[in-house]
Amino acid sequence: MKTILLDTGYWIALFSSDKELEKQDTVEYVTKLIDENNYKVIIPFPTLYEFLNSKLSRKVKQKFNLETELSKQKYEKIYDNDYRDKALKKFIYQYSFTNSDISLVDEVIKEMIEDKNLKTDIIVTFDESLKNFARSMNVEVV
Repeated sequence: MKTILLDTGYWIALFSSDKELEKQDTVEYVTKLIDENNYKVIIPFPTLYEFLNSKLSRKVKQKFNLETELSKQKYEKIYDNDYRDKALKKFIYQYSFTNSDISLVDEVIKEMIEDKNLKTDIIVTFDESLKNFARSMNVEVV
C-alpha cells in the first residue's frame, strides 16, 4: 500500500477553493487519487495546527467539513513526538545561518520523510523546498 503525506497547503487549497483557484487542479487530482486507490494518507499533526490557526479558525461551517474529511478511514494522523526535537534543532540552526523562509512544520515533515518506518511514497505540497527535499529522498511529488 502506498502512503501519501499531505502538507498544509493541500488543506488550505481544499478549504479555500475560491481563493486558491490555481491549485484546484492539484486538489481534484489528489482527491481522486486518494478516493480511487488503496493509499494510506498521512496527516502530520503540525500541518493541522498550521492550517487551523491560519485559515480555518473563524469558519464554522468548514470546521464541520474538516471533521468529515478527517474521519475518513484511510487517514492516519501522525503526532510529531518522534520528530519535533530534531526538527527544532535543524530549524534553529538553519534560521541562524540563512535568510530563507524556513518553517518548523516543514522540518518536521522532512524528518517524517526520512523515517523508513513511516515510508512516505508521495507528498502533496506547494512548497518548493519541500518538493526538492522529497525528490532528493526519492519521494514522488504532487
